[in-house]
Amino acid sequence: MLRYREWKYKCPDPPVEHKVTDIRLFSGNEEKIMLEFKPVLVRPGDEVLVGDWDYYDSFMIYQTDYDKLLTAELEAVFPVMDPDPHGWGLQELFDPCSDNWFGTEDWQRLIDRLTVCFDNAVEPEKEFYYAVLLRMRRFMEISTMFCIEGNL
Repeated sequence: MLRYREWKYKCPDPPVEHKVTDIRLFSGNEEKIMLEFKPVLVRPGDEVLVGDWDYYDSFMIYQTDYDKLLTAELEAVFPVMDPDPHGWGLQELFDPCSDNWFGTEDWQRLIDRLTVCFDNAVEPEKEFYYAVLLRMRRFMEISTMFCIEGNL
């Protein structure tokens, strides 16, 4: 059964607050290793400043779920180009331990791959993919830069 938990993230510097939604299907409530999916505040010139990834609502997927349902698709879209002109440049591999930056084209490629997963899935995985895709598509309405941050 798909489970959600919403909570508020408060960042003191810069002083911002946003909602985080934990999404768990197979992951146990005790799991702490996760990926956080987030849209990034886009500034003039596409420059990203520290904390710009904390302005908008985000969601987290925990390790059992991302290993089973997302990792292969994440790895398949790489390499990706960091959309920040002062950023990391070409990112060759997905890194579950750090930040992974996406521009609109690469984010859409990930959405397209996950849509195929959704189309081929059965319940309860279908509900999981729906929840993830819904949020990822909403992110595209508010930003052109995205980050998937891991804490492995």
